[in-house]
Amino acid sequence: MSDTPAPVLEARSVSVSFGAGTSAKEVLRSLDFSVGLQEFVCIVGPSGCGKTTLLRVMAGLIPAGSGEARFLGAKIAGPQPEIAVVFQDYGRALLPWRTVRSNIALALEARGIARSEHAARIEPLLAKMRLTEHAGKFPAQLSGGMQQRVQIARCLAQEPKVLLMDEPFGALDAITRHELQDEVARIVREDGRTVLFITHDLEEAIYLGDRVIALAANPGQIAEIVDVELQRPRDQLTTREDSRFLDYRHRLYKHLEHH
Repeated sequence: MSDTPAPVLEARSVSVSFGAGTSAKEVLRSLDFSVGLQEFVCIVGPSGCGKTTLLRVMAGLIPAGSGEARFLGAKIAGPQPEIAVVFQDYGRALLPWRTVRSNIALALEARGIARSEHAARIEPLLAKMRLTEHAGKFPAQLSGGMQQRVQIARCLAQEPKVLLMDEPFGALDAITRHELQDEVARIVREDGRTVLFITHDLEEAIYLGDRVIALAANPGQIAEIVDVELQRPRDQLTTREDSRFLDYRHRLYKHLEHH
């Protein structure tokens, strides 16, 4: 019997096409990969290669045309409370008429958690995401970075085993993006969560990932899987100046350049 733990997430020959007949467009073709327990896996690829479509399949939001996505060995047939999704468009993900605290409470309401228990669960998340002083504000009163913190806090309130993140920092300025990269990396390590992270930014993928899956386009296929052997915790300056970091970037850039 193997001592290797079973994967948390798997894509088994996942293919997706949109449309029917001769007009059908193949978006993904025969993707095979797995994500291990507490692993942080990033997916990169050129625009239109199906990164977001893949994430939606893994979240159970859309079905695979053929093949299947699996969570803890079982086929994913729809959304599951143990899999939380952090979307890029944080503005639409938050309810504008609810405060920060009330937006986070949505996850608890969905799980049927008694209101008397909300404060004990929400306050630590506010502190963890540095939102305590903003708890009574509405989304429109927050910066983009703060709004994304609220969305992440709401996902964490769900107490998921897996975080699926769809370019969550793509619309943020560089300083805010780097701050949130470090905070998410720290939090998922402390909480022992498994992450599948979509990004178009090669440096972000290398900085955050234990592995990076590079997709080729038309249709989306796995071009290469790169193991990132950089020491943790990582640093925005020294890690990015490491010669291995630059080697990984050059290696992955060739795929984007080619496609």
